[in-house]
Amino acid sequence: MNIIQVCPYDLSKPGGVQNHITHLSNELVKKNHNVLVLAPKITNSDFENNFDCKLIDAAEVTRIKLFWGTTADLSYLRPVAKKDLGKTLKEFAPDIAHFHTIWSPALPKQVLDMLEPDVKKVITCHDTPPDRGFGKFVAGSLLKLSAKYYFPKVDEIISVSKIQARSMGVADNNDLANFQIIPNGVHSHPEKVRRSNNPNNGEEFRLIFVGRFEERKGLMDLLEVYAKLEKEVNDKKISLLILGDGPYKNKAQSYIQKNNLNNVSFIHETNEADKVEWMTKADLLVAPSLYGESFGIILLEAMAHKLKVAGYGNPGYLKVVSEYGPENFPSPGNKDKLLKVLKGHVLNPEKSDHLIEKGVKIAEEHDWKKIADRVEEVYYKEKQ
Repeated sequence: MNIIQVCPYDLSKPGGVQNHITHLSNELVKKNHNVLVLAPKITNSDFENNFDCKLIDAAEVTRIKLFWGTTADLSYLRPVAKKDLGKTLKEFAPDIAHFHTIWSPALPKQVLDMLEPDVKKVITCHDTPPDRGFGKFVAGSLLKLSAKYYFPKVDEIISVSKIQARSMGVADNNDLANFQIIPNGVHSHPEKVRRSNNPNNGEEFRLIFVGRFEERKGLMDLLEVYAKLEKEVNDKKISLLILGDGPYKNKAQSYIQKNNLNNVSFIHETNEADKVEWMTKADLLVAPSLYGESFGIILLEAMAHKLKVAGYGNPGYLKVVSEYGPENFPSPGNKDKLLKVLKGHVLNPEKSDHLIEKGVKIAEEHDWKKIADRVEEVYYKEKQ
């Protein structure tokens, strides 16, 4: 089967959608499908090595800041690139066109309009708007309108979670015959995971944050909590490693300097292998996202590497940790309870060791091989 995966984002920048497309594409290649990935121009050419299939990064991309504290990529094909892509599509002759976040302007719509009528069109919906404030009203309304526009234009609809589906106006008891929920995946091979030794013989407790430095990811909340944590566990050495980048970088660094926080370090540029290595050296991943999480792939990645997790209990995260330990995920914005959770992990780490096995089991349920099997079933479904 000839399959194209359409991504509206720079694949070399960290992100859940980017990871999803990368791993799904590689799994489909393992299943002997011919896969072609279409995306905006990547800023890191080394990233092409992550794909076992051909990558065409022909679109231009512009990143804009949205009113509700996050950013979005606007991708589009210039006339020459669009003409070249038309030739490529004709030669490739896709059986399946799989779009991710199809309503992100304008690359997905351009590709959709270029496809032959007999090409089966599948979409996976990843994004969830804020559940509060101005963003809830504006982004929520736009998402529902986009769903009404695009749903009739495609053959199969996939959502990564019930939370995400509801944000599009799809109820739990929906009657859409071409709709189903298939969650995000993760590579789960617990027998291959080797935790790095603590250089201080367990005397230092190492926290790690992985994500974009923006309001919704809760980095500033984490820094406030960490400042208090340092004072309350002064007989125990702790450290915080922050992986990522974004508009709050300077704000976060200024807070650290102003409050004389010890053992806090940043790593702005990292690849997937480096991220995994840092995870295996940490004791606890803290994911304090305030809103806008449809699933929580970062939690699965940590669990797959035998790393304990804690953070804020936004709806997307709670779905993942319902059988893990939701008590480790207080309500978003409740910094006092998050402090209490982290303090418990730091002072009594052995009491939460049972979470490692729970996390591994959850990750195994979301192994990419299983997820790719389900997506493949959607591809083979007879068109309605």
